[in-house]
Amino acid sequence: MSTFGKIPAGLRRSVTVSALCAGLMLNPLTASVSFADTKSAIDKLLGEATTQAQTMVGLMTNNCSGDTHGDPPEAYEAFVKKSNEVNKQLGDLRVALAGGKSPNAGQQIDAVQEGLRTMVNMMHENCHGDSHGVNPLNYGGLVQVQQNVSGKLDAVKTILEAS
Repeated sequence: MSTFGKIPAGLRRSVTVSALCAGLMLNPLTASVSFADTKSAIDKLLGEATTQAQTMVGLMTNNCSGDTHGDPPEAYEAFVKKSNEVNKQLGDLRVALAGGKSPNAGQQIDAVQEGLRTMVNMMHENCHGDSHGVNPLNYGGLVQVQQNVSGKLDAVKTILEAS
């Protein structure tokens, strides 16, 4: 495991956000960076966040031990529903920011991040087994995707606040 992987998740996200923002906003050439470049960077981050968030359902599909192809976690249907809500929120946010409409972007980002945390919490110990249940096989991957997407959203929020 890399040294970066040994850093606690919250600190890793802070370091990632700082690095992204430093590269995008604090570069000595910032004076020549146009509004369109900032919009492009935000759109790219939101596009990547959306793509990654969409992988979360696939990580949990038939991810409990059981049948020859695995069983779905107990809350799988609710998880898929929440995923659809989160992905719609991300899409709406991306469209709004691309159109220059961002009066409540910070609140929208917070809502998406809360939805992602809810999705992870829904899958915690959500397979049959043990007295409290067990985590789905790809639960660690689910947590990593959630943290990565949240980091990208933190970077978007930081860029918007600096603009």
